[in-house]
Amino acid sequence: MTETRQDMTISEVLRDPIIRQVLRADGVSLSAFAHLLEDAARQRRAVLAMAEQQMPQPYMINTAACAAVNL
Repeated sequence: MTETRQDMTISEVLRDPIIRQVLRADGVSLSAFAHLLEDAARQRRAVLAMAEQQMPQPYMINTAACAAVNL
């Protein structure tokens, strides 16, 4: 089974001809748009890292202890 990815990478977005046309029509430079995408990605990674640190660790069941008390 092959893995499918729906989101485009930043590199793919910057090479996409339709996106380039929209940027040109809106007067946005490719470098400014690239900077915006990179900043958003960096902020997203930081938020995800913070959320990961705050998540409780999954509980582990000690099967040996359960067996010792006949559970």
